[in-house]
Amino acid sequence: MSAPDPSSTASRLCASCGMCCDGVMFHRIMLQPGDSPKALASLGLRLKRKRKQDCILQPCPAHDGRRCMIYESRPVRCRIFECRQLNRVAAGAITEEEALEKISEARRLVSEVNALLLRLGTTNSKQPLAKRFENMMNGNPDSSPDDPATHTRSQLTRAMRDLETLLEQYFRIETLELPEVFGGS
Repeated sequence: MSAPDPSSTASRLCASCGMCCDGVMFHRIMLQPGDSPKALASLGLRLKRKRKQDCILQPCPAHDGRRCMIYESRPVRCRIFECRQLNRVAAGAITEEEALEKISEARRLVSEVNALLLRLGTTNSKQPLAKRFENMMNGNPDSSPDDPATHTRSQLTRAMRDLETLLEQYFRIETLELPEVFGGS
């Protein structure tokens, strides 16, 4: 399979988004029959064995922020995944411009969550966004309402809730929509 045509709608949407690769939408990507863990690890992907199945940990180190650096050798799930925005544009339910607006809204919320996490001292960009949020919220003892961090954690909770709502409504596909290769993970 050759690299995607940069003039295609899918390429433009994916290049402006990347949330399926950068740890925003998913924690891990389960490998499928036909994927070679050894070959993928040699390409720099971080693999882990979870429940007797190999997976790639997110964020994917092969994603450079705009595109996949191992596009020709990417795993099966990466080859077949299409988010809800991409599916809706392909079906004519929304325009490319409407999809780009939702992507922009989601990226703005991701930036807000990242800024709040940074303000609270969480900087591990090698973890998925939701995991960093969870660690921050679980790792803080009760503090007084006068503590500035209490207000920041409240802002963070609100921003993360807004982001998760947006991702569920406009980006993630429901388990019933997933091809069998995705299972229910």
